[in-house]
Amino acid sequence: MRSVSLIANPSLREFRAHYQALASVTRLRILQVLAGIPEITVQELADAIGVSQPRLSWHLRMLRRGQLVRAHREGRTVHYSLNREGLNAFHRELSTLIAPRPRVRALQHEWSEV
Repeated sequence: MRSVSLIANPSLREFRAHYQALASVTRLRILQVLAGIPEITVQELADAIGVSQPRLSWHLRMLRRGQLVRAHREGRTVHYSLNREGLNAFHRELSTLIAPRPRVRALQHEWSEV
């Protein structure tokens, strides 16, 4: 039950899923808890942030789709951990996506002369 590995040039849909996963206070609280520990079970995480297990599972699904967390199963217990590599990779790719392009700079220069 591993999360999908991050591909090299994520599509715009993958960017949307990643940043949409960050657009919730509950999911940010989940990431905050995961940042301080190697891994945690779903029930322990539900207790730590004070939400029901079904509601937490829905939020964790969003975080998995956004490649922000990893999951692995041991018997009937699912353990989650923060996917730091996925988080860092998306942020690097976003920087590349929005970086000024030489052609755009040339156009900006032309427009400023008008």
